[in-house]
Amino acid sequence: MLRGGLERYVLFPLCFLFTVIDMIKILLTLVLILLPLSFAPDSEAKVFMKRDEALKTAFPNADSIEKNKIFLNNEQVEEIESLSKAKLDSRLYVIYEGKKGSESLGYAIIDTHHLRTKSETVMFVINPDGTLRQAEILAFFEPPEYMAGDKWMDLFDDKGIENNSLKLGKDIPNITGATITANSLTSSIRRVLAVFNVATDNGLLFSEAGN
Repeated sequence: MLRGGLERYVLFPLCFLFTVIDMIKILLTLVLILLPLSFAPDSEAKVFMKRDEALKTAFPNADSIEKNKIFLNNEQVEEIESLSKAKLDSRLYVIYEGKKGSESLGYAIIDTHHLRTKSETVMFVINPDGTLRQAEILAFFEPPEYMAGDKWMDLFDDKGIENNSLKLGKDIPNITGATITANSLTSSIRRVLAVFNVATDNGLLFSEAGN
């Protein structure tokens, strides 16, 4: 009777121990399988152009490309958000200026904004009068089918924040199957143009040599 009782008390912990060891082995195997996947490069991520290359493309005739670092105060943030009808994500902006001698060839702001679950980086080239000259996607981290096409991007050319012609669904058609992209990009254009407008009106553009 005593021997049978001891066997039960000894065998039960041994069975439990083997179960725990088996579970640990399974977990370790899963970790070894999944760990490389977590560090694998995103096959959907596309970087089309880096900053310096993009700026040279924007201002091919420039002798120099200078940068203006601006930090917005509370009043300027409120003015930009009111003008653009979009929330400002940062108070710090860098506005690049292409120059040929003393002549200004235009400005550029590089903006990274959120889309569905990831982001895109876009360079917005701005004419000296504050209208948009060009929008160029530099990097896109969502699936390619959600990326805006060149023809749709061209619809924003020569439009400014003050002429109230940047309304999605009215002045600018939506993108079928990529509504979030269209909304986000339209908001970013309004925001960037408003930042430039307010920076210019408040005399915030003081160029620094180099880029």
